[in-house]
Amino acid sequence: MLLGLLIMRALLALARIMARLPRWAGSAWARLLNAGTKPFDVVNFAGSWLGGSVMPRRAMVVLCDRTIAALHRRLDRENENSLAKGMPYPTRWDPFFREFMTVADLYRFPVQHFDFHRDQLSLS
Repeated sequence: MLLGLLIMRALLALARIMARLPRWAGSAWARLLNAGTKPFDVVNFAGSWLGGSVMPRRAMVVLCDRTIAALHRRLDRENENSLAKGMPYPTRWDPFFREFMTVADLYRFPVQHFDFHRDQLSLS
């Protein structure tokens, strides 16, 4: 969950930058990222495993709390226009990435991603 929240902050910044560029630039970026799916999967797994193995749980809790608070403050400052901005995304990277995602979609993403993995690990 923490990794998703940390990535969320970068995704929000990227979406704001890409929303200012022509649509073709975002589409080209998404295609480039889709082409790099295999290396991304390796780095994503290794980063999650390493972070969960090396970082003390207490530090993860503190970082998670700070990240959630920062995202909450940011969400409070959003308006309808800013939530509607977005960009094309690499659909091969995650089952919840769509061809175009708005800032509002990005705010939902970490919990959707977490719930997906939680359900994968559930025995019921």
